[in-house]
Amino acid sequence: MPYRALREEELFIRIEWFIKLRWIFLIGLLSTIFVATQIFNVSLPLKKILIVGGVLFLYNLIFYSSHRFLKSRMKADLGRMQIETNLQMALDLVALTFLIHYSGGVENPFMFFYIFHAIIGSILLSRIEVWVQGGGAFSLFVLFIVLEYFEIIPHYHLKGFFPKELHQNLLYISVVCLVLLATISTTIYISSSIAKGLRDREKELFLTRNILQRKTEDLEKANLELIEKQKQLVQSEKLASLGQLVSGIAHEINNPIQFIQGNLHIFQEAFENIIPILDIYSENQQNLEIARLKYPFFKEHIQVLVNDMDKGSERIRNIIRDLKTFARRDEGRMDEAVDLNEVVRVCTRLVHNKIKHYQVEESLDPDLPQLRGSENKLEQVVIATLINAAEAIGESPNGAIQIITRAEDGGKSVSLSISDNGSGMSEELKDKIFDPFFTTKHRTGGTGLGLSITYGIIQEHGGHIKVDSQVGKGTTFTYHLPVDRLKGVPNEPDPGY
Repeated sequence: MPYRALREEELFIRIEWFIKLRWIFLIGLLSTIFVATQIFNVSLPLKKILIVGGVLFLYNLIFYSSHRFLKSRMKADLGRMQIETNLQMALDLVALTFLIHYSGGVENPFMFFYIFHAIIGSILLSRIEVWVQGGGAFSLFVLFIVLEYFEIIPHYHLKGFFPKELHQNLLYISVVCLVLLATISTTIYISSSIAKGLRDREKELFLTRNILQRKTEDLEKANLELIEKQKQLVQSEKLASLGQLVSGIAHEINNPIQFIQGNLHIFQEAFENIIPILDIYSENQQNLEIARLKYPFFKEHIQVLVNDMDKGSERIRNIIRDLKTFARRDEGRMDEAVDLNEVVRVCTRLVHNKIKHYQVEESLDPDLPQLRGSENKLEQVVIATLINAAEAIGESPNGAIQIITRAEDGGKSVSLSISDNGSGMSEELKDKIFDPFFTTKHRTGGTGLGLSITYGIIQEHGGHIKVDSQVGKGTTFTYHLPVDRLKGVPNEPDPGY
């Protein structure tokens, strides 16, 4: 409990202060004895007073050593310290009473040290404990006066200051006791009230500080969530705008590409028929040139050029297909009952050739509920993620991919995690991976649309994506998907990347 820990620390510090105050008292006691005996020639039982002072010094040394040990071990227990504080106060009361007895008893003006004791008790103890200590101090003082009055114990008279028989004057004793009782009671009431008020204020301030701290943490968390939601909204707006733009561009490019591919196939067939004729013709025309190229060189390289053109057009066609998929991600059935475990099994079979060199571990929840969505689109997500994982691992001999599915929120949602121990990503790179056309695979022909399409599919299913990655340690993509999407309510992506 935080407030209990605060009280422990506070009481520990105050006990240390009390122990230091006792050292000062011992120095003051020796100084008072010296002044009284050497300057004022007061006759005192020095041996007995020094014995009391020695006992006080000894137990104060024990408390001092104990606290030094506890401070080094950083141990503080509120219950134990409260018991110890009461013990110290009680020992001091007994020591003070003996010192007053040996230095005049009821004649001793220093009897009002009980007042300082009551003030210190109010600082260290609870109100009830202070009243008990004050009652004990007064009772102990009265007991010694009564014993002196009936001469059960000797009275140590302060010669030259008070009449010799003053300790047997009932009127004087009664007045002193009443004044002392009134003074102690008033002091305890005032000082304990002040101390209690300060403790209550301290507790209120502590609780207020904790509330403010929690509020601050909640505000910081809410601010982070707002920043993440803003990123999601910006991303959604990008995708919506680009979807409209890309749809028109893809349509315009698709027709010429189909025309080029169709003509290239005719062109290839034509060359297959023309080459034998050109071979015969070149036998009679040794210097035959075609397109300013010697015929042997032309014959050797023309097929390579045609194949490159065919591959280039196929590459453009694939890009157009991805663009159309990106632009029309709302198409297709979204009401299928999808078994995510089966989707994982199908996809691992489809990309087996890509991931067969790595250690693939599957942990699929056998009680995973089916979700409503598009099986084909979710397969596209899993395949893209597995391929990205394989490419991130590269040629590493210890490559590993882990696939985990689990039910969440009491079966209301499911999650799919795909982890790799590849190269990982920096925070800067992680913030850009869902941007359309952003890719780190320019040399291998990456279009930068794979993760954008994945993002759109997960958003379309009402889910969100969380990405955890560390450079040199690997990446984990976690897809959270609701089992049943709310109909008629726009899917707002949760903060996840």
